[in-house]
Amino acid sequence: MKPWVCVGKIVAAHGIKGQVKIKTFTEDPENITRYGALVDSNQQPVNILSFSKNSPTSGVGSIANVTTRNQAELLKGTQLFVHQSQLPELSETEIYHESLLGLPLLASGKKLGEVIGVYDFGAGVFCEIQTPSKISKISLTGCKVGTAGFCEINTKGKIGTIHLSSCTIFTEHLECDEINFLI
Repeated sequence: MKPWVCVGKIVAAHGIKGQVKIKTFTEDPENITRYGALVDSNQQPVNILSFSKNSPTSGVGSIANVTTRNQAELLKGTQLFVHQSQLPELSETEIYHESLLGLPLLASGKKLGEVIGVYDFGAGVFCEIQTPSKISKISLTGCKVGTAGFCEINTKGKIGTIHLSSCTIFTEHLECDEINFLI
């Protein structure tokens, strides 16, 4: 896992008093204020003075020294990071999404691709996989940590959908059963 983990992103100004809307990448949006000091991508401190959850994945916050809408609009797109040492310990069946980045996708010991992104748009978490073939990126859904689950890969192209079963996330790779590829 990288030393700095993105836990949120300022997505918009909110109101006229300098508040911002923050999309959080935490289990509970209010956790963004519980991990300690936040920094931006330049490792400059970002101090959230107050935060209130307004959806399952976002909330409205006040940032130190930001008092006008114009100042808040300048922060749009700012990613918020915490040092990995500030994050809580996980159980054996949990994993931080950040830990999946860079993991190879293996089937029968053969590398099929690499995780280049992990996303949750509200309908479930999926991994974006970069492959060396003409299928440049594919999405992986339904994986469970340390258990056999059903994974569906959507190529986003004309090829259609590839189905995988027995997909498991290990510390060093994702393992899938190559026999179950259907195109």
